[in-house]
Amino acid sequence: MNKTEIGQAIANERKAQGITIRKMAELANTTTRAVQAVEKGWYNVGIETYLKLAETLNLNLKVGE
Repeated sequence: MNKTEIGQAIANERKAQGITIRKMAELANTTTRAVQAVEKGWYNVGIETYLKLAETLNLNLKVGE
């Protein structure tokens, strides 16, 4: 899974749960810009940001096969 695929998975789950980008940033204690960057795959943010967002959504990021 690459950063774009992870970002898309996070965006899909966020939308499925009815959470706005602003609320997501608040829940994950990050910025709206960081949420957008992850979801769009715009640039590499720290792994901690990906993990915080996934954890906030109770989303399991599978590693390996």
